[in-house]
Amino acid sequence: MVTMQPDPSPPMHKGGKPAAGRPLLFAVLLVLASAGTLTLLVTGPSLALPLAVTAAIALLGLVVTAWAVAGPRF
Repeated sequence: MVTMQPDPSPPMHKGGKPAAGRPLLFAVLLVLASAGTLTLLVTGPSLALPLAVTAAIALLGLVVTAWAVAGPRF
C-alpha cells in the first residue's frame, strides 16, 4: 500500500476580504445603535408614530451598515 506525502506547498490565498472585519468600528456602531434603541424605548411613547417608525428604521439601517462595513467576514 502506498501512502501519499503531505503537500509541502502552503495553502493558496483566494483573496477577497479578510476573515475579520474592523472590531472597534463594529463595536462603536453597535453601541450607537443600542443607545439609540434605548433612547427610542424611553421617549417612544411621547413621539408621534411616524417619527418613532422612522427612528426605528434608521437604527436598523445603522445595524445593517455596521455589519456590512465592519462586521465579521465569511
